[in-house]
Amino acid sequence: MKKSIIGVVMVALVLCSGMAFASEGVEMEAGIKMWYNNWKSEDPDPAGGTMKFDAALMVGPAFEVKLPSNLFFEASYLMSVTDYEKTEGVAKITSDRADLDVAIGYQFIPEVGIFAGYKSSSMDWTYTEPGFANETGSMDVTGPVIGLRAKYSFDEVFGVYASAAYLKTKSEWKDATGTFKEDAPGTAFELGLKAKFNKELSGSLGYKVESTEGDKSKVKDTFSGLTLGVMYAF
Repeated sequence: MKKSIIGVVMVALVLCSGMAFASEGVEMEAGIKMWYNNWKSEDPDPAGGTMKFDAALMVGPAFEVKLPSNLFFEASYLMSVTDYEKTEGVAKITSDRADLDVAIGYQFIPEVGIFAGYKSSSMDWTYTEPGFANETGSMDVTGPVIGLRAKYSFDEVFGVYASAAYLKTKSEWKDATGTFKEDAPGTAFELGLKAKFNKELSGSLGYKVESTEGDKSKVKDTFSGLTLGVMYAF
């Protein structure tokens, strides 16, 4: 799963890079994004309850291409470099995560645009308890996304940005007992500040909240935390 995600990102990066240098007026930014986020899982079933995990740091490449026609393409691939963790007595649950986000949009005015795309989020977890065999499983959330994004510059250096998206996603949960699939729609919101250090280099600092809820299990998973980005314009 993760290898296929990386392959998609690499192909998209190559295609968009070629597009950026093939036509005048095309702008391209590439850089690194980070998301330091907590995970909260809420299960209405008393046997599940609410679990809160220690925050994990996700890091990865991101790029955006803007065309003279006001179309834009953007993509990012973030992987956890630290795990989500929760300790229950002597037992411990850990999980990694990898996210692919790809979108195409149209900037209908300079400050506001609409976009549609695809999201793939993959998590592999392990439950360990002394004296017992480790239990492992995975959770994948995939599907189309539609949303709005906005930006506003105070001056030549500082500005703000925001985005709101609806996730029409499905989830697939696998463990030793089998596979469980369900629709799991959700939302994603991000708000932050941007700074342009010079003509090429810019940075951003924001806060992002992403949540999904299974239509059958009614389990709600929420990820929230600070985002940081550094981008270079070509």
